[in-house]
Amino acid sequence: MISKVSVAGRLRLPPPPPPPHLRSWPDREALLADRAATMAALAGRRLGIGRLVLLWLTGAVAALGWASVGLAIQSFEQGGLGQVTGLVALFLAAVLLIPAGVALGYWLERGRTVRQRLEAWAELDQDPPRDLRVRAHGRSVMWLLLSVVLCALGVWATAAAWTGAAPGPGSVTVGETVYALGLAVTALATGVLGAVQSYAHQAWSGRLLSPVPERRGGGAHR
Repeated sequence: MISKVSVAGRLRLPPPPPPPHLRSWPDREALLADRAATMAALAGRRLGIGRLVLLWLTGAVAALGWASVGLAIQSFEQGGLGQVTGLVALFLAAVLLIPAGVALGYWLERGRTVRQRLEAWAELDQDPPRDLRVRAHGRSVMWLLLSVVLCALGVWATAAAWTGAAPGPGSVTVGETVYALGLAVTALATGVLGAVQSYAHQAWSGRLLSPVPERRGGGAHR
């Protein structure tokens, strides 16, 4: 029971700030303390290890799905009993690709929710010293480096797949090309999503830390 509660607590996001008529901070320092703690937690969720692992697992499942598509095409090319193998491979591809698409949709929606809540808390007031924690520079660099490596592997594999697909004595079959391109493009897309997430957070936090004369929105104190 305790483990279920702890897991639910880890999955639950910090709430958005209460509407103006329900705000009850006794003073500005209390508001800033709550704002800093909540934004630090949200930044940790946005660039957390678990979120990166979920992205990579989703990419791995999608890659297996595309591998199954390539296997199905190869089986159909062989004819005979290969037709049955091809149908089984297509079914397996659907079993893998559909959940991967759902997981990616969840990943993107979760990221959008975290960003909206970060922006809502940021609009309450300004606190540059404590907002430095929100930047999460170390995690952002880690996301970026890992994503760039994955992008490089994806680009290399895509180029290799296209080269192998060129007409000639050493050219590969359509099924082998689909197999190789599916793996390569999936790796590239996964790396791009991770890099974009890292860049977007750094760009947003940079604007948050930049001195501005006035922020939009209203807070109890200015």
